[in-house]
Amino acid sequence: MALLHEFFDADNVEDSYDAAIEEEVWGGGFGASDYVSPVDSILVHSPGHEVELLAHARYDEAAGTLVLKDGKGRARSYFQGRELPDFELMRSQHAALVQLLSDNGIAVHDYTVDPQIWGNRLFTRDPALITPHGAILCRMSGFFRQGETIIIEKTLADLQIPIIGAIQGRGFIEGGSFSIINPHTAVIGRSVRNNDEGIEQLRWLLALQGLELLVVDVPADKIHLDEMFLMLSYDKALVDTRIIPHWFLRKLRDMGIEAIEVDPEDPPLTNNCIAIAPGKIIFPASGVRTMDALERRGLQILPVDVSELNKMGGSIHCLTLPLHRKARVA
Repeated sequence: MALLHEFFDADNVEDSYDAAIEEEVWGGGFGASDYVSPVDSILVHSPGHEVELLAHARYDEAAGTLVLKDGKGRARSYFQGRELPDFELMRSQHAALVQLLSDNGIAVHDYTVDPQIWGNRLFTRDPALITPHGAILCRMSGFFRQGETIIIEKTLADLQIPIIGAIQGRGFIEGGSFSIINPHTAVIGRSVRNNDEGIEQLRWLLALQGLELLVVDVPADKIHLDEMFLMLSYDKALVDTRIIPHWFLRKLRDMGIEAIEVDPEDPPLTNNCIAIAPGKIIFPASGVRTMDALERRGLQILPVDVSELNKMGGSIHCLTLPLHRKARVA
């Protein structure tokens, strides 16, 4: 029997991150070594029945917004303001975003159908992080988002994308606060949605892939880093200099990255865009002043109206999870 074991030992896989093994076993159509290289495939979720349930939401004075609660009094979803959402407008705006992605040669995937109702599942960015060698499942802090991890786990399995780790226990992380700046450096925003325990778990999982993790504190009135920082190209980032810490601006400069300021007169969530290729940005149509500034710096801007979707608390970056970006060309 020992000889049989030795026979199979000859084919042992010493490194599961070996590119040839990943290609042969998984097909290679996954991963990102930065968050600006060209997107091949992306995950979205079109607003469905879970959003229509907001018709039963009631205005909550303490929250200052419409809140949908379950039979146990727990918040399950919300919509900003006092008026109910325009469901058809939400769907048409989301469809326009999906069409724009498709028109740019990106394969667009939706979630695997799941019977559970989780009101924020249209924000596909948050329940998983895409890294160079696969996905890391997130554990989100609020009960109203707990089931999204199950949904994305099933979807990733169906798409043959390896899950290489998970945030668990007392740790919590959400993808809207995460970015890979370059093949050696990632960043996470510490906030009410991303705690120290989750950050340390993430740091270890990234270190296995040779990535250093920077930690930026997010102000108390924000929940995610993508409200104040996003990469636009290999050497340009969009930042809100009113709230981003000085040390991080200096770090970007030391890495050769120009920090372009979001215009303070543009509406909230203007920063929440996505680079689908270096210097090619899908951008909220309402951020007209910032768009002008970016175009003057030679960036290609593809505007899309997401104003009704914004009232769910997120924007373009929140609504999209790139599953595969092409390898960075030096």
